[in-house]
Amino acid sequence: MSPITVVVLGAVIVLGAVLDPSGLAAPYTWTGADLTPVAGLWQVAAPAVYVPLLLAGAGALAWVVARGRAPRRTALLVWGGVVWSAMAAKLVMSLVMAFGDVVYLAWSTGFTGVKAAIFGLPVLLAAWLTQVFTRLIGRRSSTPSPHSPGSDHQPGWVAAGAAVIFGATLGRAWWGGSPIGYAIGDSPLAPAPEAGPLGSLGAVAVLGALTWALNRWLGATAAPRAVVAGLSALGAAATLGLAEVALGLPGDLAGGDTFWAPAILLRLAPALSFGALLALATAALVALLPARLPVFSPPVRPAAVVAVAALAVPLLQPGTTAAQPPRTQALTLAADRRIVDADGNEVLLRGVNVNQLEDYFQQFPAKAVTRPLTEADFAGMERMGFNVIRLALSWSALEPRPGHYDPAYLAKISWAVETAAKHGLRTVLDMHQDAWGKGVNAAPGTTCASGTPMHGWDGAPTWADRFDGAAKCEFTGRDISPAVARAFTNFYQDRDGIQTRLVAAWGMLAERFANDPMIAGYDLLNEPGFGEAPPITSGVLLGRYYDRAIKAIRAGEKRGFPHLIFFEPSVLWSGLGFEVSVPKDFTDDRLLVFAPHLYNESITIDQGSGITVTSIERGFDLAARAAAYYGAGLWSGEWGWFGDPASAPITRYTAQEDRHRIGGAFWVWKQSCGDAHAEAGARTGGNLVIEDCVTGKDLPPPPEYLAALSRPYPRSAPGRLTSLTSNQDGLAVRGSGRGCGLDVWFPGSARPVVRSTGLTGVTTRQVPGGWRVTGCATGGYTLAVAS
Repeated sequence: MSPITVVVLGAVIVLGAVLDPSGLAAPYTWTGADLTPVAGLWQVAAPAVYVPLLLAGAGALAWVVARGRAPRRTALLVWGGVVWSAMAAKLVMSLVMAFGDVVYLAWSTGFTGVKAAIFGLPVLLAAWLTQVFTRLIGRRSSTPSPHSPGSDHQPGWVAAGAAVIFGATLGRAWWGGSPIGYAIGDSPLAPAPEAGPLGSLGAVAVLGALTWALNRWLGATAAPRAVVAGLSALGAAATLGLAEVALGLPGDLAGGDTFWAPAILLRLAPALSFGALLALATAALVALLPARLPVFSPPVRPAAVVAVAALAVPLLQPGTTAAQPPRTQALTLAADRRIVDADGNEVLLRGVNVNQLEDYFQQFPAKAVTRPLTEADFAGMERMGFNVIRLALSWSALEPRPGHYDPAYLAKISWAVETAAKHGLRTVLDMHQDAWGKGVNAAPGTTCASGTPMHGWDGAPTWADRFDGAAKCEFTGRDISPAVARAFTNFYQDRDGIQTRLVAAWGMLAERFANDPMIAGYDLLNEPGFGEAPPITSGVLLGRYYDRAIKAIRAGEKRGFPHLIFFEPSVLWSGLGFEVSVPKDFTDDRLLVFAPHLYNESITIDQGSGITVTSIERGFDLAARAAAYYGAGLWSGEWGWFGDPASAPITRYTAQEDRHRIGGAFWVWKQSCGDAHAEAGARTGGNLVIEDCVTGKDLPPPPEYLAALSRPYPRSAPGRLTSLTSNQDGLAVRGSGRGCGLDVWFPGSARPVVRSTGLTGVTTRQVPGGWRVTGCATGGYTLAVAS
């Protein structure tokens, strides 16, 4: 059985590596990158650690369990052995790649477990056929164990007791506290007060009962008791995970999208990771305890399990953490995670991305890659009522040589920040990149076994490129590319100090703008690549980069004041509408704003297939729950690009923005016809202020976008906003607070009609493009403004 298991599993690994170089679905990621010279153990962790351990573990478990004459049960044990071995091998590999963060890394093996349950199916089939064939020809693979089915139930009670103990003590922290809990709500082992039938003690009891029942049934295989007990515990946790899938299905089906499909994976992954831990603990307990343990003799067995569960109930209750007060600055966070100014007024940052300082690869020699940034641009943004820009910077232009910052480029950044401020616009400095940088451009004549040759993009300077021979080919998209994956893996591992250089650049920028109150904050890296081993690379290692960058920024601000930190999940969020992000405790800094890109129903990868995995509405809910998970504010760093403005669901997007009372930055203000995103035969370029590719002149913004983006909104409001609805014709606001920080934007030339309660000193004054309504509050208030 063991040789067959290894051969079949090896074939599956090879086939998956060839068909899926991204490794997102395959058991092993093979980007084709060189393995030598070896810069660190992380570089060879997958082929040298993960694959050998997976094959050895699965083969060994198959050898010790395949001794009975129960084909179905033996095959299931072999399958369970593959799943457990894959998770154990992945954990060891993860620790080699990113030592530390053990709980996060162990939890992340659940995704490997789900994949292993799928790619282990051929092994299960092979094991079953081998057993059937063996029975037919009347031969046994080895002498059966003297253990006879049903003769000794004590291992079952021990396993059940272990499941209860570990389920009660570790279930909430491990399963319920998983980094994707925001996406699926509460687990059976850590439910909210309104949870369903599998709640806390009930779930622990079910876990124990399932473990006992599976142990008794699988005991007929004559496999070692400890192995049977451990794999029974894994199966029990998986079954409980399937129950959670069933319980969550009605909610997952709601919303008019197909989120229920990834939700199955997101619910099963924590169950399997917990099951792997439970399996190890249960197997060890059964192996170490004597064959006869009085506490588990009849009739004490059930009572002992119930007593253990009762004693463990207090450990199921959620803990609390004290909120840390924010530090004073121009913009900060309130205790409830709202973005506020120094006077405590809630601030909605609504505006646009500006990419006119980016250093793009030039794929069309006759066309400029960006359009000039002038004061007229900022004046135009002011007329649309914006109060923020997300200013995209390019590391390649900022630091063209290691340690050398271009003074001319720094001057452009400073000019943009100052000119934006003149027009009432705050600035979020965004370290922008797309598909790593210019260096991903494939050489002429490049052929790709899968995908197509890439052109260059923007971001990292070429001196930071470390592709190691990985193919510069797009595999279903620019970000799913072997070269991009290897470049980001090298960056996250700080190979040759390249990450250290970007961290230092952030410290330099923070020192330069340390005293500028019109800097809203710093966006640490645009749409980070997921690397070769997500979520190790896109979770733990990305979080470590964020922590280093934040520390450098705070050091640079010592002679000023701290600004907000905007951090993003990996680019997978932009493509899927959700993602496993960085560990919850990636930093001890509290001025955090979670800033995913809410491209749901616009450019997410599902749209090309005609389905919607994550709807606009669900995307906002997921983002809000993720922000709450981090104790961070929420801001949509990019959104838009819906295609045809006339049919775009932009009003659904803006309705959700108002419902959640957050801001965001539309992509993009002015995009050139020579931009790396542009198509060769395009007649126009841009998304808001559009360029005529023949004349080079500006065309009017689409009226649908103009109406949605210029709609009225409170730029700031005293205290806390409790409700907000708006469209191009008016808005209604409710809030509670004290002070004179009310500042509402209203578009158009006609003076609006204003009605309010709880406000004093309300004034309306005309400004470029519209009107500003200001006033003071002394408690609860309402405001309605209409044309």
